[in-house]
Amino acid sequence: MNGSKSQPKIVAAIPCFNTEDSIGSVVSKAKKYVDRVIVVDDGSQDGTAEAARAAGALVISHGKNLGKGTAMRIAVEGSSDADAIVFLDGDGAHDPQDIPRVITPILEGKTDLVIGSRALRESKVSISPLARRLSNNLASFIISVIISFLLPLATLFKCPVKHIKITDCTSGFRAIKTETWQRLNLVSSGFQIETEMIYEAARNRLTITEAPISCNWNSQLSHLSILKDGLRTVKLLTGKLIGDINGRQKKNEGSYNPWYSPRNNKNVPDYKGAREKEI
Repeated sequence: MNGSKSQPKIVAAIPCFNTEDSIGSVVSKAKKYVDRVIVVDDGSQDGTAEAARAAGALVISHGKNLGKGTAMRIAVEGSSDADAIVFLDGDGAHDPQDIPRVITPILEGKTDLVIGSRALRESKVSISPLARRLSNNLASFIISVIISFLLPLATLFKCPVKHIKITDCTSGFRAIKTETWQRLNLVSSGFQIETEMIYEAARNRLTITEAPISCNWNSQLSHLSILKDGLRTVKLLTGKLIGDINGRQKKNEGSYNPWYSPRNNKNVPDYKGAREKEI
């Protein structure tokens, strides 16, 4: 896709870790639908960075694994000139051909956050491991209850009571405008950022929709730990709810610090601007 003054600029951001075998193909396919592809190599020990670079991506490499949340924030920092960002995984599980389906509602102004769902009727999933499917269904139900009912109570109904059904809260395939991202107070460095984005979008009274996507669960083993990352997500959301109840959560309308973390922001590198760089 060729950028122009009359057309919004779209960046595909791909955080990845040890995806040498698949990242080249993902980048090549994604380039057909966006203006630029940024790959954040999160401390890979294989040839991920080289394969992504050979396929035409701008590559940002970490010297060590800092987590998916950190990689996503760095990708956004490298996309400051973009109007919208579409995130997808580099392990081959996501089909870049679905990018138009995920990004179009954003560009048309119909919604603020689009989640590519693997759980909708129209979704095409080749293999769906039972444990992953059940855990994702449970997590999606919990976040739906939180943003629909608990969050309004915590904010004294500044966030209205509204049933919002999320079917795939852990999907890494999603799209958002750059300016909308900057309204979210995201502090997670790991996989929890995907659910945290949903919470923060609801907290800012943004519109959340889902779009059906295809998914190849069997592409590679996921680095996500169902139990460990699930507990971390529960802890994160509980802390945010308590913070809202006590009125202590950072108010970020009109300001944004992408490296803000109440616990451990020392591990987040100071990266500014879209330049190929090793951190």
